[in-house]
Amino acid sequence: MATERILVLEDDPDILDLTVHALRKAGYRTFAARTGSEALSILSDERLELAILDVMLPDLPGTEICRRMRESERHRAVPVVFLTARTEEHDRIYGFSVGGDDYVAKPFSPRELVARIQAILRRTTGSISGERLRVGDLAVDLDRRQVHIGESPVNLTFKEFEVLRALVVAKGRAVERLHLLEEVWGMESTSGPRSVDVAITRLREKLGTYSKCVHTVTGLGYQWDPDRWEV
Repeated sequence: MATERILVLEDDPDILDLTVHALRKAGYRTFAARTGSEALSILSDERLELAILDVMLPDLPGTEICRRMRESERHRAVPVVFLTARTEEHDRIYGFSVGGDDYVAKPFSPRELVARIQAILRRTTGSISGERLRVGDLAVDLDRRQVHIGESPVNLTFKEFEVLRALVVAKGRAVERLHLLEEVWGMESTSGPRSVDVAITRLREKLGTYSKCVHTVTGLGYQWDPDRWEV
């Protein structure tokens, strides 16, 4: 039985009730909010495993809530799914740039939403491969989903960590952008290859000097190459 706690932020009461009902039926514990202020109050009181955020709200947009989560020690690694009617490419790119992990377009199928959440939570809470790696002062623990440079944690979003994981477990092989899109965002995702590039850019920014290990393979995709760190 699922026990994960999920925040649902949606100002339309019918959509909110539909979403909460589908999640509770699947066994999840839900916290419902109709405004950004209510969502922030829940975030201050609860530890969550996932957040579903409407983008267009009467007070704070869901993207702002997500941005604040990414600045929070407690919630910076919590996966965020945007539930929105705004599905233009530039909207999705902006959502991913502030730390979103997935987009579900309205109108949506509750079963599809639950399936996407289950897939995200399996990857978030499950063991990945038992592998650890070290490059200089950079340490990556795939099981614990932890990245450190020296004693300092590198706070990656769910998608950023999943991209790093996919590159690391490829063990030096180039990984195509479309493969990363399918593996990290899912076959049914409406995201495009640009979403992969945004995640790579943010990952490199957070890795600092070790960003050299994330190598661009022209015309194909990306590769984890630790030998480039000292280049």
